[in-house]
Order: sequence, then C-alpha cells, then structure tokens
Amino acid sequence: MVDYTTAAPGVHLEEFTPAGPISGAGTSVAALIGTASGPVAAADLGTAIGFTSWNAFRDRLGGFKNGVTLPMAVKGFFDNGGTFLYVVPIKDAGGLDGALDVLTRHPQVGLVCMPGLVDANAQAKVITHCETLHDRFAILDGVQDKDPLKADGLLQTQRGGLLSQNGFAALYWPWIKIPNPLATDGSTIAVPPSGHIAGVMSRCDSTVGVHKAPANEPVRGAVGLDFALNDTEQGQLNAKNINALRQFPGTPPMVWGARTLSPDVPWRFVNVRRLVSYVEDSLVEGLRWAVFQPNNTRLWKGLERSVTEFLTRVWESGGLFGRTAKEAFYVTIDESINPDPVRELGEVFIEIGLAVTRPAEHIVLRLGVWDGGAKVTEG
Repeated sequence: MVDYTTAAPGVHLEEFTPAGPISGAGTSVAALIGTASGPVAAADLGTAIGFTSWNAFRDRLGGFKNGVTLPMAVKGFFDNGGTFLYVVPIKDAGGLDGALDVLTRHPQVGLVCMPGLVDANAQAKVITHCETLHDRFAILDGVQDKDPLKADGLLQTQRGGLLSQNGFAALYWPWIKIPNPLATDGSTIAVPPSGHIAGVMSRCDSTVGVHKAPANEPVRGAVGLDFALNDTEQGQLNAKNINALRQFPGTPPMVWGARTLSPDVPWRFVNVRRLVSYVEDSLVEGLRWAVFQPNNTRLWKGLERSVTEFLTRVWESGGLFGRTAKEAFYVTIDESINPDPVRELGEVFIEIGLAVTRPAEHIVLRLGVWDGGAKVTEG
C-alpha cells in the first residue's frame, strides 16, 4: 500500500485486486476408461478424448459390439442427461495406471467410471485416484452374481476389497438390461450400470444441484434388471453400502441407494461427499486472486466476504441445513487462527463449518387407530 504520510494533499488513485464472487466449480464431467469397439489410432490410445454426444463417440471410437461395454456406457451417459465426458481408450486392464495418470491433468473431471471392469484391485486404484485428487468421485460396477448375499460369493468378496474412508466412491448393483442394439428380435442384454449412473448424477446436478442425492431417479434406456432384489435382500446390501437398482410396479429401473463406500457416518452419503468436494474445489478456484496479496486484515475481510457470499448461495439452493445462513455455515479468519508465526510464514488459514443436508433415506410412517379414525404422522 502507498504511504500517504509524505504525499501532497489531494485525491489519490490506488489499484487493487477486488475480492470478486466465487463461481461454482463443475461437478458433472465424467471420465470413462475402457476398451473401444473400433480401431483406435495410436495417438488416441491412452489419451483423454472429449465428447459432447454419442454420435461423436461412435464416429471416432466405434459403435456397439458384442462383449464391449464402453459404447453402451457412453450411450447411457448421454441418454440420462450427461452433456460432456472424456473417454480414455485402453487396450486392456494393464492400461489403467496410465489412464488414471492422464486424468490427473484434467481437473474438470468430476466422475470416474470403468464400465464392466469389476476387479476389486483395479477399482481400488480408481478409488485411490479420486481420494488423492480430492475433487472427483468413483462410480463402480458390482460383479454379476446370482447369490449376492453369499458371504464368500462374488459380490461380497468384491465389496470386501473396496474402501474409501472419506467416501470418494460408490458401488452399484445389479447390472441393467437394455434392448440389444445388435439384434432385431426385441431381445435384451445385461450391461454394467456405471455409465448410466454417471448420466443420472449429471442430470441431478443440472436440474437440482450437487446436493441432491442421485437416487429415486429413473435409469433412462434400461428396460429391466439382471437380478430382481426384494426388500429384505436390498436391506442387507444397503447395510454393506452397496447401492441397489430396483424396479417397482409401473416404473422403469430406478437408482435406489445413495451410499458411499465409507464406514464413517459423516461421509455415508454420495451427495454429502460430492457437495463438500464441490465447495472445496470452488473455493480453491475462486480464491486464487488472493495469492501473493498483502497478508493483512484487509485481505482477510475480502476473503471472508467472498467465501460468505458463495456459501450463502449454496445454502439458498438447498445444499446446507439451517433456517438462516448463520445456522447453515460459519467462516472464521482472524488472529485466533492466523497468529504472528503463521503470517510470518506467508500463510493464511480460513476455518469453515458446514451444516450439510442429508437425504431422507428412511421415511417412517407411524400409524395408530384412535376414536376419530386412522391417524398417520410422518417422522
């Protein structure tokens, strides 16, 4: 700042970087890793190729082919409301490490899928990728299994090898049935759901917001399920944090679960994890103006204004719980967390608390009979 003590009296002009509003980070760009059906140019193999439509993908990497799940997943993504995705074509599972490394260079990715790749070790790598970058979410396919509750069966064994402490991944089961695009007899085929689920998440993000749990949502393009769960079976899968797809009378297949692979209650739900990641990513992007600014109370006030304004918008959209903004969040940036030793290191700390909204996973109807008739209360 200019020292005015020795300046001549008058009007002085001083330029500064304003603390502008924070724009929300993107959350719905998906990245799909898999084997293409058509010939892949050497320059395309292992690279992230952006697509805005199914036709563009088909023209470059090939259409439907028996035994190849990637095209079905891409079509399902766009059919369910997705608008942009990256595809990283690989020869086989051995190309996964390279594909994940490529995706570290695309910070706009918010969702990661490997359609049909159900090996727990490979899926664990994707979880680690998402946890490390802290700004994306893994959508994983459960293995096909005719006995999903068997303790040492395929699905339960797969589940036992998957963990995301802070909830950066979710597992979906069973596979969905779609009309066979390679047949004319009206037959169906079973395909992994992850590409379709990514489209559902993208659709929820655009129509409501990232705080909306991507559940109780129809899976467009699906006409059936590879396994029909009953309530008892789903209850046991839900307790293991395996998200079920269900088909109820008169409805298409629906996403009927919203849990992550975290054992911790704070990170139990998909929308909570994705909302917090959205807030974190938005703040990282929106506060870059403050880097290298003088570390003083003027900067702190600017940061507080920017963060408060952004979080107020998140609260107003329904992402945070509280009757007022003060009940929904708090922002602290003062000497208590920025003492002299911290400032001397060139560091600024901002403490933020969020009261996130969680989905109403269980709606409990309490019915009783009284003299005036039946009474129903919701709790």
